[in-house]
Amino acid sequence: MQTPIIWITCAVRIRVSAWCAAAVFALAAAPGEAAQWTVVPAVDLGAVRDSNLRLTTGPHDSTTGYVAAARLGVARETEVSRAELNGFVAHTRYSGDEFEDKTDFGLTLDAIHRTSERGSLGLDARYRREALFHTVVLLPEDVGDIRDVDVGLSDDTLVRRHYRVLQPSWRWLLTERSAIELRYRLTDVSFSDRPQTSELLDYEENLISAIYSRRLSARDELLVTANASRYRPDGTDAEAETVQLLIGRARTFSETLRGSVSVGAGRTTEREGGTEEESTGIVVDARLQQRAETSTLDGVVSRTVTPSGIGRVLRTDQLRVLWTRQLGPALEFGLEARLLRTRVVEGVDPSADRRYYEIAPRLSWQWLEDVAIVGTYRYRRQRYDVDTDTADSSAVFLGLSYRL
Repeated sequence: MQTPIIWITCAVRIRVSAWCAAAVFALAAAPGEAAQWTVVPAVDLGAVRDSNLRLTTGPHDSTTGYVAAARLGVARETEVSRAELNGFVAHTRYSGDEFEDKTDFGLTLDAIHRTSERGSLGLDARYRREALFHTVVLLPEDVGDIRDVDVGLSDDTLVRRHYRVLQPSWRWLLTERSAIELRYRLTDVSFSDRPQTSELLDYEENLISAIYSRRLSARDELLVTANASRYRPDGTDAEAETVQLLIGRARTFSETLRGSVSVGAGRTTEREGGTEEESTGIVVDARLQQRAETSTLDGVVSRTVTPSGIGRVLRTDQLRVLWTRQLGPALEFGLEARLLRTRVVEGVDPSADRRYYEIAPRLSWQWLEDVAIVGTYRYRRQRYDVDTDTADSSAVFLGLSYRL
């Protein structure tokens, strides 16, 4: 018997592109009100040296790449709305003939519009075309998408992943102390240029969330979250449905520091070839955020069920940290860290059960008013449960970041 969930389906595969940008800015537009615009273009140039670019346990040599990237951020804000559009294009040219040059690009959209004193509408969308091996030029602006755990799944440098997310939301104040928020999220992922022997599968996930919040005091807030998702990989009759219920608490420790912890339980039902398996497990979501004049911190610890590119949902434990600290008038330190532990929900799968670690400290020196010199060291490590060997990689990036 299937879980009774009302699903929103789409007749076409979503392509988050220019039309989404227009939709977001139309949503944020408020006719007759003065709007404040911000446009921030930037250019990054540099070189990277990686000891094991493919993150393989087999024979490998160090690789040098030369990176050129362009970034653009556009924001529009009024008294009742806000919209942000951020995009990038990054081209990496590798020395030698072992690796083909790659071009990654992405677009993220974030908008909110207050429809009344009690209600607001939001829209988040993102699109990325990227390789599954990781080479980041600069420190990212957030901890990333915790439902995205495909990094490191393939050591084939020709494979490109197209990652699309569309998430509208609605929030309504029930009383002065309580509110409810409804979200729908569509994740659509496809892989191109994969070899015939590849185990990667395109997939789609639909996720519906309802969040009830109630302010208990000036600092504390009660959170109740219900999630329902359905995962469908292409080329197979497999599917998985997951329902979760979490109860938690958020606390504002100070004007610059806020945290939350939610704990609950979930049930996942997997179907394939006429068979059905059901499992239950604990769900955890803990977050910490700091915004101060000289430092920022974003941290996430979670245990949940996530979609993946191997044709099955995964029980994923992860830690993600992004920290920046101003060391002086012209010197900034940054740290990005990610730890992943993924397993299939039932049984074992040698292509999915693994541990992945990544840590990247960074120093940035403001050389000129608009030009910064950036140096990053990135260490990656991955081990599959069925393997006795561990793959690791050390990469160093040095370059210039010019903010126009």
